[in-house]
Amino acid sequence: MNDKEKLKIRRDKLMQKICNAPLWVSGSVVETTQKINGKKKNCFYLSQSINGKNKITYISAKHLSKFRKAAAEGTKMKKLQLDLSAINTKLIKTENIHD
Repeated sequence: MNDKEKLKIRRDKLMQKICNAPLWVSGSVVETTQKINGKKKNCFYLSQSINGKNKITYISAKHLSKFRKAAAEGTKMKKLQLDLSAINTKLIKTENIHD
């Protein structure tokens, strides 16, 4: 098996992982406090950078654990995408395609 075939197998395995990934989001879960009726209350948000701008989305306490898991999966997805990009770069360089 040559290097190109090995890269394609690695690419296919990464694609399978990406396709079978559980629910995920990109961004981070952040915690802050707000004063409501004179009392401090913990509040949670999903912080995302979209087109160079920070966007925050409120997370209710009942959804917090789901968003934490989804954000952790998003971190894994980002790593998988970077690995896939590196493999695709190598594959493109091995191709003898003339445009």
